[in-house]
Amino acid sequence: MNISIKKLSAIALLSISALTFQSCSKDPVTAPEIAYLNIINTSPTVGTFNIYLDKNLINKNGAVAFNGSTGYSQTSPGNHSIKFTTAGMDDVITKNISLEANTVNSLFLVDKGERMDFLKIKDNLGNLGSTKAFVRFINLSPNAPALNLTVKDGDVVVSDKAYKTNSEFIEIEPKAYVFQIKDKATGATATAELESIELKAGKSYTIMATGLLNPTGIEQPFGGKLIINQ
Repeated sequence: MNISIKKLSAIALLSISALTFQSCSKDPVTAPEIAYLNIINTSPTVGTFNIYLDKNLINKNGAVAFNGSTGYSQTSPGNHSIKFTTAGMDDVITKNISLEANTVNSLFLVDKGERMDFLKIKDNLGNLGSTKAFVRFINLSPNAPALNLTVKDGDVVVSDKAYKTNSEFIEIEPKAYVFQIKDKATGATATAELESIELKAGKSYTIMATGLLNPTGIEQPFGGKLIINQ
């Protein structure tokens, strides 16, 4: 079941309230443990994929294209099988992952061909009640150098992220930004520039570097992508 991350706290509270009500005059009932998972396709190809959590198809609105995601799904903690198939149902990759109880997670499909793999990270989201916004940066471009995330004509927000490394969510003033992704070594040359976006207080955002430098005609070019986590 896909679920908006905005509703996680509300659902958890309602679940606990319901269990408390049902347990009146009985032995206490322990609330079930849950985990949340968002799956993102950053494999730099033109292919689209169906995605299965265990044996359940979770992309109900069509195959997931490059830089697309499933949105957060609620599941049980523990071991799970994740499978990608082509839109024509040919198997692409299947691997097992482990999810800890009461965590929010992102799983990225990375690279292509024989090097295709999964990268799972915890989403330590910012405080919804904060007066700040929250941003993290992750380098998912297989042939890019170490990268910086910067504000156009401004400061470095996150520095020196090699392939498959990420920052935590960091506080930033809630306002409009144009973000640039730059080669750390050259600094002055923008490798990618994102469209202007208004960051909201209490919201958490992931900015990804994806695609390939010098791609072929069937590969995705290098660029930046922003995801709203909550």
